[in-house]
Amino acid sequence: MFTPDFEIVHLGVNTGTEEQAVACAGMFETLFSLPPNPAKESADARFTGTQIEWMKSKGRGTHGHIAIATSDLPAARAYLEEKGFAFDDSSIKRFPDGRIIVIYSREEIGGFAIHLMQR
Repeated sequence: MFTPDFEIVHLGVNTGTEEQAVACAGMFETLFSLPPNPAKESADARFTGTQIEWMKSKGRGTHGHIAIATSDLPAARAYLEEKGFAFDDSSIKRFPDGRIIVIYSREEIGGFAIHLMQR
């Protein structure tokens, strides 16, 4: 039986453009003395530390997404589906061995998609 071990790992914020993502990240880094994280930067996003992902274009969710990690994604998914939570299978990203690494919710909570990921 699955024992919930959910952990919020980052907040993804939709900014709309690369320029806005860079500006928002820069403001947070300056105001709160947080480091940029170039190791996690991608064509889609810029990270401030490991907790805030500034999306360079509109990503999933009205405002963005909340990334929740778990040690057993398939069991966590089944656990949440038993509670009536639904996932978007078209959003699945996989490890090279075929296991799911990421799946997004169909519903939003407070304008945020939920991004369930394998720890």
